[in-house]
Amino acid sequence: PTQSYPTRRGEICNILNVDQNSVPDLLRTPKKMRFTKPVLSLWLQSGPSELLSRGRGGRSSVSGVVATVFGATGFLGRYVVNQLGMHGTQVITPWRGDGLNTRHLKLMGDLGQIVPMEFSLMEEESIRNAVKYSDVVVNMIGKHFETRNFPFKKAHVEGSEAIARISKECGVEQFVQMSTANASDKSLSPWVKSKYEAEQVVRKYYPDAVIIRPTDVFGHEDRLLNRICSTMFKYGFYPMAGEGNHFLQPVHSEDVAKVISAVIRDPEGFAGATLVLGGPNPVKMREIVDWAIEETRMVAMPIVTPEKLLPFVAKGLGLRLPLVQPEPIWSKDNAYIEISDNIVREESGVLTFKDLEIVPTDIFSDAGEEVLRAFRRGGDRSSLFYVE
Repeated sequence: PTQSYPTRRGEICNILNVDQNSVPDLLRTPKKMRFTKPVLSLWLQSGPSELLSRGRGGRSSVSGVVATVFGATGFLGRYVVNQLGMHGTQVITPWRGDGLNTRHLKLMGDLGQIVPMEFSLMEEESIRNAVKYSDVVVNMIGKHFETRNFPFKKAHVEGSEAIARISKECGVEQFVQMSTANASDKSLSPWVKSKYEAEQVVRKYYPDAVIIRPTDVFGHEDRLLNRICSTMFKYGFYPMAGEGNHFLQPVHSEDVAKVISAVIRDPEGFAGATLVLGGPNPVKMREIVDWAIEETRMVAMPIVTPEKLLPFVAKGLGLRLPLVQPEPIWSKDNAYIEISDNIVREESGVLTFKDLEIVPTDIFSDAGEEVLRAFRRGGDRSSLFYVE
């Protein structure tokens, strides 16, 4: 006979006539579902994903996996939500501020698959509500400039600690932490240091957590190409460290999102892994700036700036001014990261695109040119770009 869904683990054990201590703690499913004894037995053996998955694996299918993506409304977060929705994953997208900031995410999954949920990083109960039904949590919360309420330590370290701790208490099985390439406690950048500290506190609760370390990420709404072009558009110049000979290895946002999606679909294969993601080849900062000027036909020029002076120039360009510049795209940390050569370095025990057999997208490809279209002098359809 069909049994109503039992709300406690002990009731499930009574139905199956098994010892309560021999079954997993994590048994979560909607209360309206009704299970037979064989179905409950399958649940205990293979988990909820096997029961709830249906469809052929596309956007209108259901994978049975529930993922909470903190930072989903940010630049990189929307690409991750899109990749998860593409494979039928139900995605909870916690938000703060204006609920309309999440409306573009609703289109990335079928009806009911993208679930916006209001939360505050300072309220643990709201974090608990966002993760208590999830199989995996992806923490992509980050600030590129400090504010009175959210300095780097509070946003990155204390926030990550709270999310990881509460996720562990709620029985979340998999945790993915977004960090940055070359994260170290010896970095000159306070932003990079805080990212490294966040990794350590997450690994305290999840030793098998997956750490994602991308280099500079480019794409629509990025903080690399948009920073270069908006600075040249506004001031007519772009300050570079030294002669612009420092190397970057920009990685495309879509490539990073695809890797995170693959990690979630294979939790055992990536357990405890650290992935360092960068573009196909290191390129000099000067090459990127010259290419941006050529592609946009902008009347601007790169300015050689002494390395010791660049952090102060960046700090001046990144002043946070109400109404004038509420969300600056520059920060002192941009200078420190550029000076330190933000590239993929050979490290033991880390995975790269090469290990995953993925060919990353080049910044000089159509994907990079698409970002620069908004800054073309004379407009996107100007004859400047069609007549030599």
